[in-house]
Amino acid sequence: MSKRRKLDGRIGIDEAFDDNEPMAQVVRSLLPAASKMDSEARERMMGHLFSVQRGRRLEGPKRETTWAKRALVPAVALVLAAAVLSAVLFPVFFGGGKTRPAVKAQNATFLNLVGKVEVMQPGHPWRPATSEDHLMARWSVRTGAASTASVHFPDGSVARLADDSEAKVTMLAAGEISIDHIAGGTYHRVHKGTKYTVTNSDVASHALGTAFNVENRVPGRLEILTVESAVEVSIGVHEPIKVSQGEVMTVSLSGNKTAEKQPVSRERLQDQRLMAAVQQDAAAGYSTGVYENLDVPGSQPSSQPAQTQPEQPPSIQLAGDDVSGTSVNLSWTLSGAGSYGSLVLLRSEGAEPSYPGDEIARYSDTSMSSATDDTITAGHTYQYRIAGVPAESGEVIFSNTVVVDVASPEPQPVPASMSLTAAPSSGGVALQWSVTGANVFEGFVLERVVDKAPSGSPTPEGTTNFKRIKSSDVFYSYQDGTVLPAHSYSYRVGLVINGAVMVYSDWQQAAVPSR
Repeated sequence: MSKRRKLDGRIGIDEAFDDNEPMAQVVRSLLPAASKMDSEARERMMGHLFSVQRGRRLEGPKRETTWAKRALVPAVALVLAAAVLSAVLFPVFFGGGKTRPAVKAQNATFLNLVGKVEVMQPGHPWRPATSEDHLMARWSVRTGAASTASVHFPDGSVARLADDSEAKVTMLAAGEISIDHIAGGTYHRVHKGTKYTVTNSDVASHALGTAFNVENRVPGRLEILTVESAVEVSIGVHEPIKVSQGEVMTVSLSGNKTAEKQPVSRERLQDQRLMAAVQQDAAAGYSTGVYENLDVPGSQPSSQPAQTQPEQPPSIQLAGDDVSGTSVNLSWTLSGAGSYGSLVLLRSEGAEPSYPGDEIARYSDTSMSSATDDTITAGHTYQYRIAGVPAESGEVIFSNTVVVDVASPEPQPVPASMSLTAAPSSGGVALQWSVTGANVFEGFVLERVVDKAPSGSPTPEGTTNFKRIKSSDVFYSYQDGTVLPAHSYSYRVGLVINGAVMVYSDWQQAAVPSR
């Protein structure tokens, strides 16, 4: 039975005209159900079928050759397949489809924006930050007064900016994040396994699965404080220094770079900015490291009863002062309940000094509070510690570690000088001179004075002559053939730089014999 319907309400189409074509049957089996096809696409396909059907009817009962019939069936099949693909893919790629997957960008996002927070992407000015921003490498973030921001990275790491702070994301890749700490304070919670680096000037802090804080609110001083695990701090080209949980390193960025590492004080841990970042870690379920075993006011709920503070343990505070190219002056203070039989000064290069292997001096007078190390070498980096050794038995108490970078002395320029010789010769007086300490000059001025002359000489005693010689040779020879017999002469030569004589040689005498 013929299945006919109207196309566009006007043209009749027999949808069963190719029921006996095997290839058409295969194509129809691949077509989606009418209910699943876009109506417009189906109308286009049916219009094409109509044109094929109409062409066959116009040909009449003419018998097709075998090869023509075989060629027509695959051609129709290909056209139908193309129509099906157009019907299915056209809406997807040109706005009608709803199944196109969204590409998720690998970048960082903002959370907890408080107050004035701004971002700057490459080639654009600063603008207000929003939770819709997606930070990528080379984006900068800054906060104003009483403002904070948290940057969350795809791996789970977090960077928190305190008030009046600025940082720049310099690298954001799978498994590696680098941040340039520019100003203020930044707190970093690092996902385990991510290579995470925070830099400032030529100081780089490297962390793997760590929580640490970087701050440079004091001009010329950079502080790295480790809350959990450990951080390796590299200063210039020197070996990294490990800053463990509960330690803080302060690096002086001006003059001769020095670094001081010591246990973090209770007062520092009570800083409101630092505690605010740690409390966000705790709220997110992270370990709070040094805070977990420390009773710091404000880190525990206020409903807990106050605990009695234990007796202050013994401690030694070491400082490195007045570093020069030949010596390092060290000073220390003792505090807490401790008594020592001797104090031992430890020094090492490349690693934290240990007792007793790195001992360089021992003081039985424990009232001493300073020492000078004059066995250093310029261009080296040293680490110092004081070990408090008990009189009989007990635990050795160590001070903080002080890192001293002894700068190489600047090479002093060799002052320019002239060396001159003068001797009588068969042609007069032979002069030779040389220059040291100067490579660029314009020439020389030769000065001659008559020391002695016979009565009636045309050049009496005291006669002075000058001769300008243009040359850039550091070794020069000159023959003075204008001298007279029975005369004595004094010579000196001056070095001309920028049109003026900068240095003279010593005077040299030469006596010309009588003929």
